[in-house]
Amino acid sequence: MKRFLILFGVLLLSACIPVEIPQEDPLQKEQGEVIENESAKDENLKIVERLLPSGLIEIGDRDAPVVLLMFTEHHCRYCKNFYHEHFPLLLEDFINQGKLKLQIGILPLRKYIHSQNATLGLLCAASQGKGIPMHKLLFTLGAKDRETLINEAASLELNLNLFADCLDSPETLKIIEQQKSLARSLDVTLVPTFFLNGEKSVGLPQYADLRGMIEKAIND
Repeated sequence: MKRFLILFGVLLLSACIPVEIPQEDPLQKEQGEVIENESAKDENLKIVERLLPSGLIEIGDRDAPVVLLMFTEHHCRYCKNFYHEHFPLLLEDFINQGKLKLQIGILPLRKYIHSQNATLGLLCAASQGKGIPMHKLLFTLGAKDRETLINEAASLELNLNLFADCLDSPETLKIIEQQKSLARSLDVTLVPTFFLNGEKSVGLPQYADLRGMIEKAIND
């Protein structure tokens, strides 16, 4: 009887151990991972990012009362200004307090010849939980060619085989087309374009104005 109880206890404990299930196609499944990029480390802030099936990168509490959806592009000067100036303030003031959820979509533009490369690199880094660090690198270093993207992925300690496979995958291109379709459905033609709880605005606002709009949305 004692031996049976010991065996039963071992089986019960083993059933409580979580098993990590590999994902065959990470771009098609929502995933989340706590990450810290360099700017967040400077301010001792943590970023929670999730790659949604639509290809949007979502940051913040899933149940945040206010959602800010933005369409951006890595060659756009105002988009770069948003990342370097507004994004850290949004993290500190709203996102890390659970008040705001930020969703980032990319709208590749034909006038920038490396625009699609950058979008590929971002999605493939996000599929390994490093979308935001890659976002920063793309604003800083760009995406001139495949070799540049691989080097950037290596600097983020990504799995380079998975990253290269993702760059070549038809599914990744399909996700990009889905984002373009979403942008068209929302009549997005310029970047940056924002939707605060569905209300559209175009261009880079002053941070004080953006903060005021978010606070009003929280209080409504």
